[in-house]
Amino acid sequence: MLSFFTQAADLKLQPYPNSREVFHTEAQESDFLLALGSYKKIDSSWVVDRSQHLSGSLERTTFELPADHNAETGFAFFKEQLDKYNLRELFHCRARDCGTSNSWANNHFKIIQLYGLDQYQFYGAYEITNADEKPFYAVLYSVMRGNKRAYVQLEVLHVNKINEFGVASSPETLNKLLNTNGYFVFPDFVSKDSTGSLHLQVKQAHIQALMSLLALQPKLNLALVGHDYSLVNLAQQQTESKKNADQIKAALVSAGVDGKRLQTFGVGSLAPAGRGDRSARVEVVKIGEN
Repeated sequence: MLSFFTQAADLKLQPYPNSREVFHTEAQESDFLLALGSYKKIDSSWVVDRSQHLSGSLERTTFELPADHNAETGFAFFKEQLDKYNLRELFHCRARDCGTSNSWANNHFKIIQLYGLDQYQFYGAYEITNADEKPFYAVLYSVMRGNKRAYVQLEVLHVNKINEFGVASSPETLNKLLNTNGYFVFPDFVSKDSTGSLHLQVKQAHIQALMSLLALQPKLNLALVGHDYSLVNLAQQQTESKKNADQIKAALVSAGVDGKRLQTFGVGSLAPAGRGDRSARVEVVKIGEN
């Protein structure tokens, strides 16, 4: 078994069966570029259009898959393992929507073996949270070369500190979640003050991503639905959960979003499904279009 980051033993991934490990490194990384968008040509240079700089313990592994195994199968193998954790998709692309494989291989990962065919490449960036308040960030890239051999790049970063600005999902990912599931959980960090009261910390990156989504979908209307599971009576739970939803709406309106496109509700603990280990949450729900 391949165990990533011995200091966090609850994140363990199996290597691809019968694959060959081409490269493997473990190091402290002070400037890890987490790509949150595709590579695009700007002023004659290929650059990623969204990214975040992070630091922490980084483990990188390059796998060469067995003959006759393809890039999509390799990507799915590791993604299925990541899905067993508390996973949030930050960005995903496939084929030519990712840009050029040359950009990923030579500019981003700097591993020439990853230079393959643009139509046979897959990329995903994910945030994984667990009992440790500092999350993991996992990156998957798979590609098939012209010789029909497939490679997978797997990178896992365990951050040194929480990013106060936040690491947001791409607007395209948020839109996909709304169209597929009808909702997504607004990424939050719930903290307690000196009296033990819970407070939702709204990070600017998530507000900006939601603003971008609303700009991309000008007819979209949303409901912000607060949930609260604190050990108080239902009326207090509903009041507090409504406050959390109102807080997110206020941040969006302050940034220029039309408040008429947003409705807020507080249901307290009346909808426990999907709670997980959260003490509070706010769901962003699609409620129709103008």
